[in-house]
This record gives sequence, structure tokens and C-alpha cells, in this order.
Amino acid sequence: MRICHVITKLELGGAQLSTINLISNLPNDKYQLSIITSHKGQLKQELKGLKNVSVYFSPFLTRPINPILDILAFAHIYKIYMSNRFKIVHTHSSKAGIIGRWAGVLYNINQRWFQVTGSRLQVVHTVHGWSFNNYQCAVKKWLFIYLEKITAIFTSKIICVSKRDIETALRYRIAPRGKIALIKYGIQLHQFKNSTCDTKKKKRELGINNNDTVIGMISCLKPQKSPLDYVRACIGVYNKRKDVNFLLVGDGVLRKACESEISRSSINGRFVFTGWRMDISDILDIIDIAVLTSRWEGLPIAIIEALSKGKPVVATDAGGSRELVKEGVTGYITRPGRYQDITDRVLGILADKDLFSKMRSEAAGSIDDSFDVKAMAENIENLYRSLSS
Repeated sequence: MRICHVITKLELGGAQLSTINLISNLPNDKYQLSIITSHKGQLKQELKGLKNVSVYFSPFLTRPINPILDILAFAHIYKIYMSNRFKIVHTHSSKAGIIGRWAGVLYNINQRWFQVTGSRLQVVHTVHGWSFNNYQCAVKKWLFIYLEKITAIFTSKIICVSKRDIETALRYRIAPRGKIALIKYGIQLHQFKNSTCDTKKKKRELGINNNDTVIGMISCLKPQKSPLDYVRACIGVYNKRKDVNFLLVGDGVLRKACESEISRSSINGRFVFTGWRMDISDILDIIDIAVLTSRWEGLPIAIIEALSKGKPVVATDAGGSRELVKEGVTGYITRPGRYQDITDRVLGILADKDLFSKMRSEAAGSIDDSFDVKAMAENIENLYRSLSS
């Protein structure tokens, strides 16, 4: 079966990591796999490690809306579809999700017009968090809702990674319930559960030369993740406790703003910007409490990874975060934008050693085999077979 995945850009993020994990765990003896993506992105090198996968780089795929480039991307993707006669196209991310699916519509119209039998393209889309949210202006939000509604008509199946995304789809009538499937993210669970990291060495590598507690956030530094809220929450913690270190793992457009905020505070010597890292499992071994300050989400992989390591999580109520973090048991959920609440919750965990210990134990037990990448791949493979039968 010929299957093509389409994703806008292979940067370090949940949608991108999930897509590569999926492709690498689908059996090569059953599928001829391809991927269409931008020629930019930190995970571009990861494609070289994928065996028997055809890679198509489109120079026209960009995240910002650009009518000329978007039309060229549409034409390029359509041409790739026509050249390969895929059975299933699986799109990911908002931009590629719209362009990739409409290219599939044109492909099917073409096949029907020329009466080509047995070659209808099945189109699957994974929602890694909807393209619309309450932080957009009303015109932009409703434009994206309208686009999602129209495009959903021509989509064979929509995969949501969280129950909350399904609720959002039904609330805005994006698609009927029968067209939507819930398949949550899977991670390389054995890698996170069975780490052998030398924590002292890793701390020194990152510039932490003490045995104090480490608070950390793993995230792209972009408006969606609201990293300035994390920085301000950390400053609040430091103002009350000096025996804490802080990590911000990731990079992005808001890094300079975060660095500027840190430079104006006395926390400077205790706060480390690591930039992009590929050793997330090892870094989590030295983090004691994980934080996520997102405004909107799908299902945060950063939370799944942290919990699998037995790390209490303090996160904002965005996307499926509440489905992962059990309030008062494995961590706390706060309102987006309320960084003082993050500060208070972190300080509360640090002040109660018994609670801290219990949360660590509960966190590790909350991530079972259903969060393994093999389970995710099996569920999606079952969906593919149901569409091709």
C-alpha cells in the first residue's frame, strides 16, 4: 500500500516527532512510505535514518500564509500525488493539512473525470491542535473554522490526539462524530523508562554545578508556548527560594525576549537556555519538576515524556493537558497566562517533601503501554486498513 505523509515543516515539535515516530514504526513489508515536507527544519536529518522512505522536499511549503507560495505548494504536491498514485495521503499540521487535502480533492476529481477505476485517494488528517484558537482575532479564527469545515467534507478520516480536540470539532461542527477517531500520541517509551544517564555529568554539561532542585520546560520558544510566562514564573520561584535551578530547553522567535527578561532579574546565574536538544530523555533525568505554559495545544508530548520519567508536571489548561495531568496527584493544572499560579504550584510541591515523593511515584505509573509509539502505530495501521478494505 502506497502511503504519503504531508507535513509543513520538520521542526522540533510534537506533531513532527510524532510523524517521524509513526513512519519509522510502520512495517516496510506492508507499505511503500513517502513524506512531503519543507526543505527546512531541525528534524530534516532524521529523515536520513528512515529506511525505504521516499522523501520529497517542497521549497514552497512555509508556515505563514503566502498566496503565491501556497498555490505553488498546492501544484507541487498535486504533481507528486499524480506521479506516485498513492492509496492514502495522511496530512499533518494546519498549513499542510489544508493544502495537502485539497490537492487530494483535485487528484480524485481528475481520476473520476478520466474514469480511472480503483484509484480513489483516501485522505486522512491528524489534528495536532486545531488551526484556530481563542487567541486569534475573530475574523482569522472564523476563517480557519470555515476552511476546516469545508476541507473536512473531503477528508476520509480525521484523527484527534486528545478528547478536547474532539469536543472542539463537535462544538464548531467541523465534522460528524463518525468521521473522527481518537488516537493519542505515542513515544519511545522504553527509551524514557530505561534511561542510564549520568545525571551529574549531564548537569555539568548544561552548566549546573550544584545538587539543588531543577525546574525545566521543554518547548519551542514561540507565542503558542508562552515561554515568557515560564520565565516570569521561574523568577517568582527564585524570589522565594534561592536553592533552585531553571532550564529552558528549546529555541525560537521569543528567545531574545526571554533572555532580556532574565537579564533584568537576579535569577540570571541560575537560569540556563539550552537551545535545541536531541537528548531530551537524559535532560529529563536531571529535571525534578516539569512545567508547560502553553496557550493552546493538541496533546503535549513534553508532558507525556516528563510523566513517564516520574516528574510532577505543572501545566496550563491547554488542549489535552488535563487528560494527562491528574490534579493534585501527578501535578497541577493552571489557567493560561496566570504565571503567578505556576509559581505558587511549584513552590507548593517544593515545600512538601511527602507530596513531592508521592507525585513522582504517581507520575511514573500514569504513563502505560498505551502511550508507546508501537500502540500509536498499530492504531493508525488499523485505521489505514479500514479505509483500504
